[in-house]
Amino acid sequence: MVEHPSDQGRMMLAEKLEDLEGRVRTVVALATKLKEEKAGLGQRVEELQALIKAQVEQVGVLEAERRKDQEQLIRMQEEREEVRLKVDHLLEEIERIEASVEPGD
Repeated sequence: MVEHPSDQGRMMLAEKLEDLEGRVRTVVALATKLKEEKAGLGQRVEELQALIKAQVEQVGVLEAERRKDQEQLIRMQEEREEVRLKVDHLLEEIERIEASVEPGD
């Protein structure tokens, strides 16, 4: 059987069409896979954003507690200084009283 030039052309076109069709299927499959991966990555980004938000809130709470502790420490230092001054005054008063009670030279 002898092929005509037009039959050869049709066969070449059919082969090229099949090759192109295979490439299109590959591209569609890849695009579908990438879309699924993108959705998964989007979900992961949302999870990480929620985690970051929770950590920022926790840092805020810890910072507020630290400030509160710092204020309490300052108050305690001030109170300690007041007590120290009172003790010093009492010691001075005791010394003065002892000096007045002791027989003079």
